Amino acid sequence: MKRAARTGPGSGPGALVTRRWGRALLGVLGTGGVVLVLELLARTGAFADAALPPATSVLARAAEMAVDDGFLGHLGTTVSAWLGGLGLAVALAVPAGLLLGSLPRLDAASLAVVELARPVPSVALIPLAILVFAEPVRVERSLVCYAALWPILLNTLYGLRDVDPVAKETLRSFGFGPLSVLWRVSLPSAGPFVLTEVRIAASVGLIVAVSAELRAGGDAGLGVYLLQTQSGGGRPDLMLAGAVWAGALGAAANGVLVAVGRGLFPQARPLPRAGGSAPWTPGYRAARSSSNAGRAE
Repeated sequence: MKRAARTGPGSGPGALVTRRWGRALLGVLGTGGVVLVLELLARTGAFADAALPPATSVLARAAEMAVDDGFLGHLGTTVSAWLGGLGLAVALAVPAGLLLGSLPRLDAASLAVVELARPVPSVALIPLAILVFAEPVRVERSLVCYAALWPILLNTLYGLRDVDPVAKETLRSFGFGPLSVLWRVSLPSAGPFVLTEVRIAASVGLIVAVSAELRAGGDAGLGVYLLQTQSGGGRPDLMLAGAVWAGALGAAANGVLVAVGRGLFPQARPLPRAGGSAPWTPGYRAARSSSNAGRAE
């Protein structure tokens, strides 16, 4: 009876796949509805063609860009700076967050610096980045890193503070050291928080990369391409098609990170306790499995 109550209708793998396909179908319908509305607005003459070209024309230009070597070169430059800055931010923010979250005194000492630097917008640092870094790609990469660093760092700290203290004390009582507690409990519990913020930072980083190209200029990049479409009278359809590609990049990055999160942290979904309704957190489960292993030894 308990097994049936825990794995009732709508909770099996088939139901999960059905829900995912249902959400995907709703997303397709929503996107198609927006495209249809924009197409009707353009065709009815409510806006001038120079201001709002038909959605089908924009999508056709976007499809043509997929085989345009010139545009793909611009896109590759932006992707390189975007992913390079995001990877650097993850490599810096996650270890720093783990260090600050494990040492409360160091966390308190650095709080003022973090709160002072975090609100500074990345675009305000474009002149400084141009002076420090000569190459446009390095300018973009540094700005993306700065913009993505703070949300990942803060969410790593919040994730560590949210770890169940009972789980950590359970491991300590069985003789596990600080590094073992960090690896077995803190990281599994904080991991979903960190990955969620990486998804958000990826979107922010893409915005900053394109904005830096628009403001700082350069020889290549999606922002440079958007500026070029407005020269010589302007091509709104090409400009919007470039924006569509930027949105597609953000959606693809989000989808990849969601899949990575499901693979790395399948235990992130709360599971009901047998005979109770309180969830088992990932840290609690890790502590329980580790304590069982200690008893077996």
